[in-house]
Amino acid sequence: MTGVVLAGRYRLEAPLGSGGMAEVWRAVDERLGRKVAVKLLHPRALPPERERFFLEVRALSRLFHPGIVQVLDLGEEEGRPYFVMELVEGGTFDRLGPFEEGPEGEHLLEAAIRVMEALAHLHAQGILHRDLTPKNILLTREGHPKVMDFGLAYLLQESRHLTRTGYTLGTPTYMAPEQAKGLPLTPKADLYSLGAVLYRTLTGKPPFEGENDQAVLFQHVYEAPRPLEALNPAIPKGVGEAVLGLLAKHPEERPSHPGLFRGVLQEFQALRLATPRAGASRSGHYPLAPDPRRLSLRGKLDLGGEAAWPGEMVYAGGRVFLGAGRGLVEVDLLTGEVHRETLPDEVTAPPVVRGGVYVGCWDGRVRRFRGRTLEWSAETGTEVTASPLVLGPRVYVASRDGVLYAFERDRPLFQFRAGGHLSASPTLYRGLLFLGSEDGWLYALDPGTGALRYKVKTGPVHAPVAAHRGVLFIPTWEGEVYAFDPLTRETLWNTALEGELWGGLALDGERVYAAGWNGVLRALDQATGEEAWSLEVGKVTAGLTYAGGHLFLATEEGRFLAVDRRGQVVFEATGLGAVQVPPLPLAQEVLVVNLAGRLYRFGVG
Repeated sequence: MTGVVLAGRYRLEAPLGSGGMAEVWRAVDERLGRKVAVKLLHPRALPPERERFFLEVRALSRLFHPGIVQVLDLGEEEGRPYFVMELVEGGTFDRLGPFEEGPEGEHLLEAAIRVMEALAHLHAQGILHRDLTPKNILLTREGHPKVMDFGLAYLLQESRHLTRTGYTLGTPTYMAPEQAKGLPLTPKADLYSLGAVLYRTLTGKPPFEGENDQAVLFQHVYEAPRPLEALNPAIPKGVGEAVLGLLAKHPEERPSHPGLFRGVLQEFQALRLATPRAGASRSGHYPLAPDPRRLSLRGKLDLGGEAAWPGEMVYAGGRVFLGAGRGLVEVDLLTGEVHRETLPDEVTAPPVVRGGVYVGCWDGRVRRFRGRTLEWSAETGTEVTASPLVLGPRVYVASRDGVLYAFERDRPLFQFRAGGHLSASPTLYRGLLFLGSEDGWLYALDPGTGALRYKVKTGPVHAPVAAHRGVLFIPTWEGEVYAFDPLTRETLWNTALEGELWGGLALDGERVYAAGWNGVLRALDQATGEEAWSLEVGKVTAGLTYAGGHLFLATEEGRFLAVDRRGQVVFEATGLGAVQVPPLPLAQEVLVVNLAGRLYRFGVG
C-alpha cells in the first residue's frame, strides 16, 4: 500500500507494524506537510475486532494529555476504517533502561512520573488501558513517553467487557494478578502493569519469567519478585521500593498518587549531589544549578587546611563535605559553621555521603562517620586517592597498590589486583565495574564477585571513566579521550588532546567536555569525537562540572568560569588563587574552594 493516499490527504510511506486486527503506517499529511501515523483496520476484520477498533478511537479521542498519543482524524477508505494520530519515533519505553546513576537515571524517573500522570488522566476519564507494556509506551525523539494502543481499553462508565470464557486479554509478562485470574478490574491493574514495565526497564529483566504464559501468570498471582537492586546495584533503594509497591499482589496496596516517583527523584538527585563526579556513571553532570549570569560573590569561609587534587566537594542535608589537609571538613551552609574532624593522615580522596560519610586517607584506611562518630574503618594496602563507590551495602575502594577492595555490610567481599596503581574511582555502568589503571588497561569486573570479564588497552588513567547513553568515555593521562562501547568492546573513536588530563570529564546530552594542563577547554561530539569548539581557559587540574545547561570550571591561575554550550563565557571571577577541586553547583549557589582551603560562595538573589 506504499504510496496510497487516504481521503486525498494522508500518503502512506512505510509500515510501522501489524497486529491481529490492524496495521500501522508512517504517513505524510500532505495538506499540513507533517508526518503522522495511520492505524488501518485489516480488510477481513471480524465484527468484534471492528468494535474493538472503534473502541480505541473513542478512548483516544476523549484524551488530551501530553503523555498520551493524540488522535488527529478519523475516516474510512474502501470500507476499511482508519484513524490518524501523532507519529512518535523515539522507540519503546524500555530503551530508557537499564537504570544508571547519572542523568540517564534522572531522565528515566522523570519519564516514570509522566506515565503516572498520563494514567491518572486516563483513569479520571473512566478508562482502563489493560495492556500497558513497553511497546505501548512510545518515546518522542526527545525521550518523552506517550501512552498508546488502546485496543483493549475498558470503558468503566459503559461497563464494557471484552473477554471471553477461558481467555484473558492482555500481555502475561505485564499482567496484574487480578487480571490473570479474570476478576473485575480497577485502575490499580494498570498501575501493576506499569510496575512490571518499570521493573523490566530498570533492571533489563521482567519481574517474572517462565517456560510458558501459564507459568508467568502463576508467579504474578502467587510469588514475590526479587528486589530490583539484586539485579541492578545502581538502582537506589527508594526507587526499588516504589516499583515493588506498584507490584503489590492486592490492588488496594498499590500507591496511586501521580507523584509517586517525585519523592524518589528528589532522593536520587540528593544522592548524586552527595557523590563525587555526580554518581556511579561519573558523568560530571549535576542535577541543579542557578543561572550563572546572576551570580555574585556572597561569602567566604576558611576550611583550615589545603584542598588539593583529587579532592571534591559533596553536598547532603544542607551541608558540604570536603577533605582539607588532615581533616574531614563539614560546612553548614545555613549558618556558615565549619567543623573539622581531625584524622591521622591527609585526606586524599573525595568523601561520599551514603548513610554516613566515607573518606579515604593517605594512611590507606577508609573510614565511615555517622554524625561525628567513627562507625567503621577498613584497611587497604596503601594510600587511597580515589573516592569510594558506595552502592547500598557494598563499598568499592581503589587503592594505590593496584587493588580494588570490595566490602559488603562492612565485611570483605573480594579483592581484584590490577596491573598498576589505581588513582581513579571505579565506574559502575551496564552492570559492570570499570576500573582504569595507570598500567594503561581498562578492566571490566563483575560487581558481585570481582571476576574479570575482559580488559582493554587504553593508556594510563588518572581520572574517572565517564559514561552516557551506552558509551564509556575514557580520559588518559597523555591527553587522549576514547569512546568505547562496553557491550561490543569496540572503540568508537579516539581524540588526542594536548597536555595531561588530571581531572574528570563532564558530559551533557550531546558532548564530552575535557580540559587539561595545556589550558584549553574542548567540546567534543559524543558520536564522532569531532571538536565542536575550544576555548582558552588556563591550566585545569580539577574535574569539570556540568549543570543547568552550563559548564563550570576553575583553574590553577585562580579563574572561575561558567561557559554555555556554545563555548561562550557567561560568568567569570578571578583572583581566587590556584584551584584543584571542581566547582559544586547547587540550587541557588555555586561553591569554589582554592588550594589554600578558602571556600568562595557564589550565589543569586
